[in-house]
Amino acid sequence: MAERLLKKLPGWSALKVTVSHQGRGPKKEKCPRNKGCRACTSFKGDFDIVTDKRIINRKGKDTARLKRAGAKKVVWLRSTLKGLKAGLKMSIRELRDSEGLVIEGNSVLEHLKPDITIFIKGRRHRLKRSAKAVQKKADIIIDSKPDIYPSRHN
Repeated sequence: MAERLLKKLPGWSALKVTVSHQGRGPKKEKCPRNKGCRACTSFKGDFDIVTDKRIINRKGKDTARLKRAGAKKVVWLRSTLKGLKAGLKMSIRELRDSEGLVIEGNSVLEHLKPDITIFIKGRRHRLKRSAKAVQKKADIIIDSKPDIYPSRHN
């Protein structure tokens, strides 16, 4: 959906937000994606703002997808929950010369009130806690895998 929006919104930029839980906090939470990509562990401090084009344009990554779709600029914010508010403030400052901003990430709604919130219901059977909270705040909900064989009710 973010790509479709960016293709139709010239001059808009994109912010990809990844909230890290890996090995942080009192319970040393595990990475919610469990992919071993090191996005959750490879930065120090409470947040990291990535603008390096070599990283942003890395093939197969969400940031490259957003850039290819036509984003004027793409920023990747990697943050702990504690650093999210400050990281968002600084990231958005990086994108202030844009016509508008498409943000991809669930946790941002704890700190921002966007003009419109679109929730894409993914293919997962279980929603993450942050996704459930976003779904409640969404203006539009899109099911990315609609049930093509709805159950029959007699």
